[in-house]
Amino acid sequence: MKAYEIFRLLSSTEIDQIVLDACNDDDIPDKVAGGVLTYQKIPLSRFERLSDESRKAYVRRTLRDKRAADLSLYVLSAALVQNKASLISAFLDGIELPHDGPHLSIEGEIPEPAEEKLAGAIDALLGSHPARDAAIYLHAFSSQPDVHWKSLEERLASDERLHLADLSA
Repeated sequence: MKAYEIFRLLSSTEIDQIVLDACNDDDIPDKVAGGVLTYQKIPLSRFERLSDESRKAYVRRTLRDKRAADLSLYVLSAALVQNKASLISAFLDGIELPHDGPHLSIEGEIPEPAEEKLAGAIDALLGSHPARDAAIYLHAFSSQPDVHWKSLEERLASDERLHLADLSA
């Protein structure tokens, strides 16, 4: 599942919180604004005059747009690092990947751990964090361009606890 597909399943409140969390990274607000202007084809002068709620709606629409897939992944990743660092660290510890807090210390393709180790890390994550938070993170992790883990994809597809209920309505 790609990041924009994850955003399509999230409620407006969840997306708004993700964007707020991501905006703790100083580069994010400009990237989000630029994405909205580009993908929604809105002139800056018009966007600036919109109400806060209208601007938020445009941001949500943009993050759910397939054309903005890279922006969606960037925003979701930044928010998770900002707000779910302990969850990320626990998962990376569980699969024994080198990391500094929520940041992997590996460049390039991330090696797939043994299936038993991955299963244990996922079960531990589900036992210590809300299932929706774990599911969002694991789906986002699996959508990274340097992660190609068949066993993670299978687990995401088969484990009901990791299915993301559609709260977008």
